[in-house]
Parts: sequence; structure tokens; C-alpha cells
Amino acid sequence: MQNDKIYELLNKSLFTWPQHPSDKFTIGDSFEGVQIFGATGSGKTSGSGKHIAKSFLKNGYGGLVLCAKPSERKSWEAYIKKAGREKDMVIFSPGRGSFNPIAYEQKRFGKGAGETLNITNLIMSLNNLARNFMAGEGGENGSEKFWDNAVQRAISRMIDLLNLAGEDLTIMNMREVLVNALTKESAAQFLQINAIINDPKSGETDINIAVDKLQILQKDNYCLSCLLKAIERDDLSASQENSRRLVQSYFFKEFALLSERTKSIVMEQFLGLIAPFETGLLQEQFSSDISDDLWPELAYEEGKIIILDFPVKEHLIAGVYAQGIYKFIFQQAMERRDTSSEENPRPCFLWVDESHLFTNPVYDALFQSTARSSLCATVLLTQGINSYYAAMGSSRGEARAKSLLMNLTTKVFHASNDHDTNTYASDMIGQDFREMTSIQRKQTELGQATLAEHLFPKIFPHELAMLEKGGDKSNGFKAEALIFKSPARGWSTKETYLRCKFAQRD
Repeated sequence: MQNDKIYELLNKSLFTWPQHPSDKFTIGDSFEGVQIFGATGSGKTSGSGKHIAKSFLKNGYGGLVLCAKPSERKSWEAYIKKAGREKDMVIFSPGRGSFNPIAYEQKRFGKGAGETLNITNLIMSLNNLARNFMAGEGGENGSEKFWDNAVQRAISRMIDLLNLAGEDLTIMNMREVLVNALTKESAAQFLQINAIINDPKSGETDINIAVDKLQILQKDNYCLSCLLKAIERDDLSASQENSRRLVQSYFFKEFALLSERTKSIVMEQFLGLIAPFETGLLQEQFSSDISDDLWPELAYEEGKIIILDFPVKEHLIAGVYAQGIYKFIFQQAMERRDTSSEENPRPCFLWVDESHLFTNPVYDALFQSTARSSLCATVLLTQGINSYYAAMGSSRGEARAKSLLMNLTTKVFHASNDHDTNTYASDMIGQDFREMTSIQRKQTELGQATLAEHLFPKIFPHELAMLEKGGDKSNGFKAEALIFKSPARGWSTKETYLRCKFAQRD
């Protein structure tokens, strides 16, 4: 019965493409992903984007909307109001609501909740967001990978230490642990003092002196204080006991014995990673708790449409962090969803304009490869393919971009002056044979005509630059686009693409 419901859902038509009443776009098509390309002013947002967005709202989708531009929230508020879905709208904006990603990972239901590795990956995802915003600077060479691994290990050990010590797991507490981490000298001093205190042969005077020294050493040192709390515990499980051994080894030996240069690089990289959460917007709204209406699961449980109103054009890197980390958590929540247990599974969407700003070079393609089973429709909008190449970094950037695009099976191409994007579209749409007549002339004789077939692109790259742009009164405010679906299934045109004009005013 459940499979019948899913099958019925997947085959339900959302809309037919403009000027092509026989060509449907189904809910199942939406789960396979949509990529919309187009230059600024081409009508990608107000044309095909709006056409698809309104169909989601009309058909009860829940979802998440990221805002790159300040106008994005107002546009979606208008769409939602027109669809009669005001009660489902949730605005997360400066001064309104809070979402602590670490608290979410600890409190959420399901397997893996609170696991050190998951929280570490969540924090490390900030690395990708920062690099994307800086247009992929640094890439992913061997040196970069070494330092990423070093920081990742430090984060894992800090998380375990705070949990073992019974301290709140927060960004600021992690910061205090690392900046107060033991040095080679202080670690050796502690081990010497601890040996005296625990040696049965030590006299009372020696023990008292050692305890006094320990108190002095511990004073104002948050890292050592946490270590002592962890060491004193006698209620640990076998798994926790193993974590404690790793934590003690790391802070008393491994990190303490690192060279000053290595230690300072690890510390600076971590501090740079969390710096946006220490003050301002991220400290105020992403470091406390979780507002009741901001749990991402509400998108499929209740059909909530969550709008992240932290436009990058206003908040810059803080806006990228705020929305990028929530997007990452939303995607994971969709992947954990068990649609087989739902009586009436609700479709959801992830909407990302200026998508290159929020791209995760590895995870986005992995998520999209299984999005259909999660009943989640991804719609990404950006100017051109080079925006992705830059965001993916210098190492394997093109391969990663194409891997993501491969899993977004519906491509919409609006007017563009980007040669690489237009060539990509032309190559994807394909070639066909055309008859060509050639005439060979001799100086004193009439030429002889020869008819032959040659392969030519169905759409030449320059033709995409000539598509009608949006915002033009003379063409009735319509934005022209070419639609490619892979694989092209039964287009009424018998072609691999459709040519459509989307009304911008309706």
C-alpha cells in the first residue's frame, strides 16, 4: 500500500511546460533536481524559477529557502501568500529565532545523535563554506588536507573532553579548551605532581605540597579543569573509557608535544573557523538554543516553509555561515527521513539562489544522488557553470561541479553570455545530421553540386546568448529558456529539449 502511495505521488503532475501542454513536470521529476542557469536579468528567478516555486507551494511541499539577495524574502512571502500558505511560513531573520547547530545535533532523534564524529563534521563544514565564499581559494592540496585533518582531530578531542567533563558543548567552551591547552612544560609538571599525589610512598607533606601546586596549575586553566573532571569519573562505559584514554593522550602528550609552529597553525585555523560565532549575528542566534519552529523536520512533518533571511549581500560571510550550516543540517534531516513509515509522505524542497555561494563540494552531490528516496526536490540557481568551478576549489573543481550537475537531471538555460555555460548546454542538447550542398567549380566549367549529411549542434552556443531576456515590455515580460531533461522522455517535440517562454507577471 505504501509503495502504491509513493508511486502515485511520484507520477503526479506539477505543471506542464509553457507552450507545451503535453509535456509534464512531475513530482518525481522534481526529486531528481533542477539546475537553472542564466545571466543577471535573464529572468531565471522571475521566470522559470517562479513557475517552479509556485507549483511546489500549490502542491503542499514543505521546504527551505536560502536568501542571497535582500529581495528574496519578499518574493517568497508573496508566493506563499498567493498560495494561501501563510500559516506554514517560518521566517528566520536577524532578531527573530535561534538555532544552535551543535545543540540540534545533540538533541535530535534518531541514530547518530550526539556522536562526536557527526558534530565534528558539522563544524568542519564551515571550512567549505568559507572557502566557497572566497571563490575556492587554497584548493585542496596535500598541505591543506594535512591541516584540515589536524584541526578535525583537535575538534574531536575537545568534544569528547567536554562531554566527559560534564561541561556544556558550545563553541565558546571549545575555544577555552584549546587556548588553555597544556604546553610541554605544564603537561610534564602535571604528570609529575599527579605521580606524587597517587604514590603510596609519598609523605603527607609532599602530598600537600603537590596538591597546592596542582591547584595553582589548575587555576584559570579551563582545559586542565576539564581533564581533571574527566579523570575523576568512575561511571564510564567501555566506550567512554576508551574516549577518555584518547583525550588524555592527546592533551597530555600529542598536542602538548607538537612544535610551536604546528600548534599555532592548528590553533589559528580553529579560531578562524569559529571566529564568526564569537560576536554579532552568529553569536546571538546560532549559539543558544533551538526555536520550536526551526526544527528542519517540520518541513515534512507539518509542511513548514522555512525562509533563512540572512542575505549574503547584507551579511557577507556571516550570512553564508548562517544559511550554509542550516542547509547542511536540513539535508541530513531529509536523508534520515523514513518515508516508508509515513502514512501520507509529504514532498519537500531545498531552494538555493546564487547556489555557488552555499555549495558543499562533496556533500551536495552525495545528497542529490539519493534525494529522490528522501522525497526532497533541490532547485539551484546560478549565473553559469564557472561559478561552480570557482566555488569547488582548484583541486578537482571541474569534476566536482559536473558530478553535482549530473545529479540535477532537469537543466533550464536562460540567456547567457558565458561561453563555457553555453557550450555545456549545446553539447548536452546534442547534435543531428543536416543536409549540406557543396559545389565544386572549375575555372572554365560549371560547378558540380554534391549533397551530403553532416553533424551539427542542434543548438549552437551563440544561440543561448540570443534568448529573450526577462523584464522586456516589448515581449510581454516573458523570459525565454531551453529545457533539457536527462534522459529526455517523450517530449512532444521529439527533440532532446524544449523551448519555453515563462511569464514574469501573472
